[in-house]
Amino acid sequence: MIMYSPRASEGGGESVEDLQNRVIELQDQIVQERSKHKEEMKRGLEAFEKMRKDTPSSQNQKMLVSVDGHDLSRQQRVAIFVDVQNMYYAARNLYQSKLEFSTLLKHLVSKRVLQRALAYVVERPGMEQNKFIEVLRRNGYEVRKRVVGDRSDPTSSGDWNIGITLDALAISPRTDVCILVTGDGDFVPLVEKLRNDGVRVEIASFRDTTSNDLYQCADQVHHLDERVLLSGNQFQSNDSEDDEYEEEEEYEEELVPSRGNRGSRRARGPVEDNFDDEDGD
Repeated sequence: MIMYSPRASEGGGESVEDLQNRVIELQDQIVQERSKHKEEMKRGLEAFEKMRKDTPSSQNQKMLVSVDGHDLSRQQRVAIFVDVQNMYYAARNLYQSKLEFSTLLKHLVSKRVLQRALAYVVERPGMEQNKFIEVLRRNGYEVRKRVVGDRSDPTSSGDWNIGITLDALAISPRTDVCILVTGDGDFVPLVEKLRNDGVRVEIASFRDTTSNDLYQCADQVHHLDERVLLSGNQFQSNDSEDDEYEEEEEYEEELVPSRGNRGSRRARGPVEDNFDDEDGD
């Protein structure tokens, strides 16, 4: 706090005590405004959730919810960070399906300027995910892969939170919007840091598996649903977490040109259903 000399207040100016009182008043106003903004976001999300439950699902229903009232702009530079493990389990538990990563990317970019799209993958010894990773790359994603040890090793973590945070902070000075594709509430401090630095933050996830605190601190919210998933049931009822998943030979149009005339496989999620439990023990 800047202190002023009492002599400077002579001649009809404000005293030091008056200035300090004004500073305290302004600080109180800032706290009140922040609380008001948080309450408004909470009411907005509650209203949307009520509307979603009361309104029949429609193919024309928008997934994007503007928390702060601003629309998307074609001039916005966008960086996307996909927590693959978090979203894999969310899609499996809610819909018995897997993300269609090319469709997801098209929806999130929404005619804006894509700067970077990073997908964070966890791989364990014996898990073959090269085909899945290649499809992600062909469809415009940069892949960050972490190979971790045996599941029984408590020191072996498949958590990408620190890596995503460091990448987002490094990229944010050169982008307008950071989109976090995750429902993990541990990212709340990152969202608050990015917003304090003047970067708009969007959260994309499934409503029922996403932290309320994460939604409430974002500028925009993408409520994902079946439209970004592969059609049909992708898991058998007797599938367990340690079962291998055999990938089908399916193809789709690529978002970015590939080398040669090879067809690109559909980005189906982890080739093997063998990830760590999201929350751990």
